[in-house]
Amino acid sequence: MPQTSPLQLSTSLARFRRYLILGNLVILGIVTLAAVLTVSAGYRTHEERGRANAAGLADTLGQSVAATIRLVDNALLSTLNQIEQQPPSALHAAHLRRITTAQRALVPAMNALRVTDADGWVLNPDADGGPRISGADRDYFRAARADPTQLAISEPLQGRLKTGWGLIFARARLDESGRFIGIVYGGINTDAFMAHFRHADVGAHGAVALRSRSLRLIARYSPQSLVPEAALGTTRVSAALTTALAADPMQGSFIAHAVLDDVERVAAYTSVADYPLLILVGLATDDFFAPWRRQVAELAALLALLMLVVLGASLTIYRAQARQVEARARIALLAAERGAMLDNELVGMVKLRDRCEVWHNAALARLFGYGPGELSGRTSRLLYLDDESYAQVGLAYQQLQEMSSYRTQLRMRHKDGSAVWIDLNGTALPNGESLWLMIDITPIKRSEEKARHLAFHDMLTGLPNRQLLQERLSFLLRDAERNDRWLAVCYLDLDGFKAVNDIHGHDAGDAVLRTAATRLSDSVRGNDVVARMGGDEFVLVLNQLGGLSDEQHALNRVLDSFAAPITLPDGTEVRVGVSIGVAIYPQHGRDAATLISRADHALLAGKRAGKGRWVAWQAAVEPDAVAAAQGDAAVSATGSGWSAR
Repeated sequence: MPQTSPLQLSTSLARFRRYLILGNLVILGIVTLAAVLTVSAGYRTHEERGRANAAGLADTLGQSVAATIRLVDNALLSTLNQIEQQPPSALHAAHLRRITTAQRALVPAMNALRVTDADGWVLNPDADGGPRISGADRDYFRAARADPTQLAISEPLQGRLKTGWGLIFARARLDESGRFIGIVYGGINTDAFMAHFRHADVGAHGAVALRSRSLRLIARYSPQSLVPEAALGTTRVSAALTTALAADPMQGSFIAHAVLDDVERVAAYTSVADYPLLILVGLATDDFFAPWRRQVAELAALLALLMLVVLGASLTIYRAQARQVEARARIALLAAERGAMLDNELVGMVKLRDRCEVWHNAALARLFGYGPGELSGRTSRLLYLDDESYAQVGLAYQQLQEMSSYRTQLRMRHKDGSAVWIDLNGTALPNGESLWLMIDITPIKRSEEKARHLAFHDMLTGLPNRQLLQERLSFLLRDAERNDRWLAVCYLDLDGFKAVNDIHGHDAGDAVLRTAATRLSDSVRGNDVVARMGGDEFVLVLNQLGGLSDEQHALNRVLDSFAAPITLPDGTEVRVGVSIGVAIYPQHGRDAATLISRADHALLAGKRAGKGRWVAWQAAVEPDAVAAAQGDAAVSATGSGWSAR
């Protein structure tokens, strides 16, 4: 073997040293880039999941609060109805107490139910001879007097006779001529809302808050808060919330430090039905991003270890090469060491020429389920799901020549035929070949899909929730307009559900709701929509109706599906019925909000006429007309069809 001169050796070592440093920088840069991309993708995924989870909790809690308010409003309306049916001579304090006491017993959350005259003086004090009470100076009294057709809701306030914070709900009393003669009002303590909030899984440092539209704090729950009532009634909020509300006052999300406890949270807010209230749910970033931070620490440690390994191996190679005289031996050793670096456990790598495999590491074969040698020399088409995605990546080769790199995310094919989500990164090599890095991101994609499902579906029944219903109904309305077809929006609630809940407990109530969801889904066609609005309320959208008979047959099927009893998990059989309010497109409205609202009004009118039937909306079912009417003459009975107006 010929000897190498010192000058040749020095020149060779200097050249080798430059190549070695450059090669190590490329390898460490690629691995670092892959780690940074993985960490960034993980952060975005956790942030999006946090926003989705907070929004889902806010929507669920908002529905619970709205359901409680509707119960109070029903009690107010029932009290008004009973008072209107009494002769004036019977409306003395004792008789009024009997009426209000009976209604309060139906709504456990309500702490008071009182009736006032036109000057605000309470007509049913707790006991005869007690102190006179006036609410004329309260905002709810003024609001009810100013707009007698609407439910008035107070700002958070402290009771005059009973301690503690709460809200007051009021409706105006009108005489036969429509003159204001007082109000009926009921109160809910902050503790009633806290009972809903304590069941929410917000982590160790999360928080739930209920605020009025003026942002006054009504109720707030946080596991770490020792004095939850300390800030009630204040309007201190973060600038991020103010900015988000300016952009969208109905719902939104943001990340900020809470003003009340300085904890950074991923927060979401949503309006409580049509009431002037906001629900805010915040998930502490310290809790929510803990798994991501562990991932970052593990990747950082692994990257540091890899750097140490690369540096150590490079130093070893350099020293070995310095001891070697033969340049070929040094190059062979360097190639072996570089091969060991490339065949890592984290990133699949493949080198292609004319889209055929030239070299790949073991991580790539494991990623796609192939054994040793099975990918050697094969075309890369083997790894793509279809010709379209293969052609799409094929267009990237021109970009590789112009920009030297290409990156995308797409689904590729595993050996068993299943789809695998891959983060694909290609780099052009000087010899006409290309190097592709592949990272399996399937778990991240599955987490994104799961978060989206939770955001748009009811957790108990699996049915679409209010938000997804709005999207689908808007689409179906556009389709009905294009094809000149009818469409029916049906608002339902379960007759007898509250009795099942009270007697057999909430688990039994949940079982009834799941069974009801199944029966409703089985009673309609595949192109119809079944959604849960909250509580025992559902909405059906009957699509592509050809005429009145289609609607009648579908609604009668729904009613018949509840004829059979429901078997609870403990074997007990219970019966519930269903009442339905119907609004038809285009006769009763042409947009989603109008149709849902009118179907809801038809349901309320139908329940007064008698349960277990379907009732179509008519103009007389609007709230102001219903308050003035004593019967339901304007509402069609079961099976009698609808009357367009």
